Amino acid sequence: MMPLKANVSKPNESTIRVPFDTPEHAKIAYRVLSVDQEPRRNFVQKTLSLEADVLVVHFSADQVKNLRTAITSFFECLLLCQDTIKLFGEQPEATPNKNAGTHSSADST
Repeated sequence: MMPLKANVSKPNESTIRVPFDTPEHAKIAYRVLSVDQEPRRNFVQKTLSLEADVLVVHFSADQVKNLRTAITSFFECLLLCQDTIKLFGEQPEATPNKNAGTHSSADST
């Protein structure tokens, strides 16, 4: 995985570009991380988009401290998502087991 890039355009705005190994991994992260909407009481707007294998996240907040909190929370979720992708990402095709779900009658007596 490549290093993250952050672009701060205004004091209360930030854009983070997160590169992934494949476009599919970026798409998985996008779907996972865009599920939860920001609460209405939260004064942070978060916008996610995809550019091939890069997840682009733009934050805009009313105050710098709210921006910092939102980015910290996002990174916690991102790290969990990346760990899950690493753990379950590229699974080989499972070979069907002919005996799956069956029990021997000798074991049940």
